[in-house]
Amino acid sequence: MSRLLWRGGLRAATALTRALGPLRYPAADGFALGLWALQGQRRRRTARNHQRADPAIDGGEARRRARQSFREYARTTIDFVWTNAMDLDEVRGRTVVRGKEHIDGARGGGRGGILALAHFGSWDMGANIARAHGVEVTTVMGPIGSRGFTELVAWARERNHLEVFPPDNAARGLLRALRSGRFVALLCDIPGGGPSVVVEFCGGPVSFSSVPAWLALRTGSVLLPIECWRTGARDTYEINVHPPLVPEPGEDEAAVTQRLAAVLERAIRRQPGQWYPFGHVYVGDGDAP
Repeated sequence: MSRLLWRGGLRAATALTRALGPLRYPAADGFALGLWALQGQRRRRTARNHQRADPAIDGGEARRRARQSFREYARTTIDFVWTNAMDLDEVRGRTVVRGKEHIDGARGGGRGGILALAHFGSWDMGANIARAHGVEVTTVMGPIGSRGFTELVAWARERNHLEVFPPDNAARGLLRALRSGRFVALLCDIPGGGPSVVVEFCGGPVSFSSVPAWLALRTGSVLLPIECWRTGARDTYEINVHPPLVPEPGEDEAAVTQRLAAVLERAIRRQPGQWYPFGHVYVGDGDAP
């Protein structure tokens, strides 16, 4: 019964966001500002992370960027609901795709591909765009809050034709997906379990998942850094697929992951407000009193 209630609630929320159209953003902004006011420790941590990523900015600019991160994440969340009822023609009409030739090249190889992302912009919209262009995507999803809410998000993603694995048995599923020609999409900058390595990223040492590099080295599948973000235009997104990261002879997972981190960092530096550094980003960091 609770599962049906969760799903019914999501359908109702989707209908509401579709009816609101662009007015959903002021609602999201208001919610974000409420969290900004109430979550002092998270607010300060986010500002510190922004300032560490760009030491040239002062405290005021760091707080402005942190506030923007709160707002943009709320908009990303409401758009997750808004896109839940979006058909493929609408997805294509609301997006700009750059670097599609790299996806096409990977598909031609017959071994799928590995799409590596950071917590920047909207990864769910990126998955919708991939599906709209005929790319079948498999991903890994850990717990998000309560068990009921986690199951709801997984159901919504599967409803959008994503294949979703929990972390515990993901490795076998990811390998099988690549062998069948699917694409594996993985968020790298908050490992959340599984093997990881420390890389230099956004101004300091950050723990990154080494799974994308491991998959590329083990399977020969193409490794593609990718980012998807909201543009300034009304209700539109842009996705950028970078050229493949081809492992050099003798490179290990750590070296490939460092090169991956360097590519993903560029988008964050261009648009820091769509980066979501709410947690302990840097290795060894703790909260100041």
